[in-house]
Amino acid sequence: MEVRRVDPADDKALAEWHAVLEASDRDDWPQRSGYTARDVRAFARFAGTSRRFELFTASEPGGAALGVGMMEFPLRDNLHATEITVAVHPARRRRGAGRAIVERMAGVATADGRRTLHNIVDVPTARTTAHPSVSFALRLGFVATMPGHERHLQVPIDPERHAALGAVVAGARHAADYRILTFEAPWPAAREADQCELLRVMSTDEPAGDGERQEEVWDPERLQDNDALRSARGTPKLVAVAEHAASGRLVAATELLLAPDVPEQAWQLETVVHPAHRGQRLGLAVKLANLEFLARRAPGVRLVSTGNAAVNGPMIAINDLLGFEVAAEGTFWQKQLLV
Repeated sequence: MEVRRVDPADDKALAEWHAVLEASDRDDWPQRSGYTARDVRAFARFAGTSRRFELFTASEPGGAALGVGMMEFPLRDNLHATEITVAVHPARRRRGAGRAIVERMAGVATADGRRTLHNIVDVPTARTTAHPSVSFALRLGFVATMPGHERHLQVPIDPERHAALGAVVAGARHAADYRILTFEAPWPAAREADQCELLRVMSTDEPAGDGERQEEVWDPERLQDNDALRSARGTPKLVAVAEHAASGRLVAATELLLAPDVPEQAWQLETVVHPAHRGQRLGLAVKLANLEFLARRAPGVRLVSTGNAAVNGPMIAINDLLGFEVAAEGTFWQKQLLV
């Protein structure tokens, strides 16, 4: 089995890489889309200061691609780890491509001084008893660090549910102390300090289970990095925030990602409330406001996807109120390397 690094300038190789990933995704999710070809090109060609990506393809000598992999290297913090994605074409499995890719990525990570590989796998609820990802991960030395779920919401939400939730938000004890705002990314420059603080909070607030995670370092340059990558992907992002009236600071935020190539879907990104302002229904308030913004900005969207760690009770409670339903069982996997 031959595993080679993909040249970011090679359009043909990137298209082949995406075709394998898409076939693997469609095997699990026939009615849903994952990364687009434009996403893959953007990842491969990204040249930022906060993270970098490397793509790999596995094939038999002279043959078509059997499997693909991607590594994401944090460059500001969490320098001990790399996030990986591995996919094998469903018609070309059990030839050793997946194992070869993981072994190559482990070698690359070790050479870069990384001691941990992280991976998240979501398995549709209908396939949890027979999905090959579990046995594959265990054979290669991965350990499950935390369970989770992927949840789906059909939008627009029912008008009666929407009205009831609006009443809950309006009836919060200190609702008058906050103002909800929506806008399309990038965030206003005057709000960068608040954005950095909320992302810092999110980096350690989000459950990690038994996985090792360090606080992230956020500054304007890193924000610009993120916006540059999003721009290269061509993915608009809708933002809803809560402003504390007395201080003028943004103390809660949520974001939804759109993809013009997949106009019927949206992806829920982070939702965070600053610890000093919890218990005021701000998480529900910003998520509800962003769904209203979504209905105006992208009325063709019919499905919103999100992921939650199984131990994240507060966020699960909000998603349950909104009507999200469990669509997949998720597992956070970790493999320790010898460095």
